[in-house]
Amino acid sequence: MGAGLAYQPLAREALVHRWRDLLAQPGLPERWELDEYGEVVEVNPPRGPHQRIVARFIVQLSEQLGGDALPGVGIVTRIGIRVPDVCWNPEPHTADPLVLAPALCIEVQSESNTRKELDEKLAAYLAAGAREVILVELSGRIRFFDTHGERPDSSLGVKLTLPAHSYPQR
Repeated sequence: MGAGLAYQPLAREALVHRWRDLLAQPGLPERWELDEYGEVVEVNPPRGPHQRIVARFIVQLSEQLGGDALPGVGIVTRIGIRVPDVCWNPEPHTADPLVLAPALCIEVQSESNTRKELDEKLAAYLAAGAREVILVELSGRIRFFDTHGERPDSSLGVKLTLPAHSYPQR
């Protein structure tokens, strides 16, 4: 095979079109994302502690910031369409997937997440327009990031607390 025959990542519009086409088709995994080539990436469904954290954070964000806090909204990023565990925006989310990331994205680490995968997702959400990304590690540590790197606390003034019996899981 000659050089130059490598596959190229899909353009943003093509990713959005592929995502919307797939939403209407049966037989997809319970949770999935798209890589930058438009290929379906199956995501392990979260379990009890993970889901308790997501539910608690949605309530806390709604109480503290108002706006629109939701689980699992697709976001077009440079690494494909990714779905953070929680999204928050001052205005309602109106598209699926979102071409501009919401103001806040939260990733709750699962046992199956690698550091590389989480680093890529956090950077991709910020590059797609998120003002802040929050990472909850398996240890229970809550970390805050913006385009300048890690911060000691939330730039949005969010104070998140984990529900009882969530982390650490070990």
